[in-house]
Amino acid sequence: MDKDFSGNKARKFYYFLTHDFPHIKRVVSSGSNQSNAMYSLSVLARLKGWEFIYVCDHIPHFLKENPIGNYKEALVNGMNIIESHLREEEAKKWLDETSLHVKEGGRQLEAEEGMKILANELLSDIQTHSIQNPYLFLPSGTGTTALFLQKHLPFPVFTCNTVGDSMYLQKQWKMVEPDLTCVPTILETKKKYHYGKLYPELFELWKSLKDEMGVTFDLVYDPVGWKVLLEHIASLDGTPIYLHQGGILGNSSMIARYVRKANML
Repeated sequence: MDKDFSGNKARKFYYFLTHDFPHIKRVVSSGSNQSNAMYSLSVLARLKGWEFIYVCDHIPHFLKENPIGNYKEALVNGMNIIESHLREEEAKKWLDETSLHVKEGGRQLEAEEGMKILANELLSDIQTHSIQNPYLFLPSGTGTTALFLQKHLPFPVFTCNTVGDSMYLQKQWKMVEPDLTCVPTILETKKKYHYGKLYPELFELWKSLKDEMGVTFDLVYDPVGWKVLLEHIASLDGTPIYLHQGGILGNSSMIARYVRKANML
């Protein structure tokens, strides 16, 4: 595995990395301008020798003038980025018989292969460390990771939405596997957090986790995830396992936003 092809999103794209696609010359996707999936796809395209077309709603002028984080590194990898408020429609314009369309956040059946491997790794670690009565928690964007982990794990998987609401998350799951009956349990947070928005209490939580645990978490998904888990942990039965979301390359842009807009550091 390439050192740059790592983290949660890389596991979603494991299928595309390990299978041959002799007719493919281009990969097309869409999402936010600091997406972890965007960066991982740029690495995949570089490794495969594919052109990479990526569509996002908007690129702030500051980011264009001062590239940073996932955006900067994806450009280094050769990404061609297009701005359009009609992301999916614009992405489809770039598709032909030599194109691979990867849905936003890797929300597709091909993600299952990498997630099944991750589930087996988790089971092996649980056995090695003799963890009793485990349950897994992770925050969700499209929820694809949580969905397939619950399918391949014999214990509960809990998650929370970081995009939209619980109904949005359930809709995402049905788009991947309409007939799946075993789905993760969604935990609600007391306060609604909007995706990618700056919240002082989440930044403080991120800093305290880093100080107390010596672990650097993602600044978009993980603080929301930890906030929800800590609110519910007293009522959950068993030993919690928190799944790190990876994608810390994007932290530099989030920290810059906190410095610039929230004046927190």
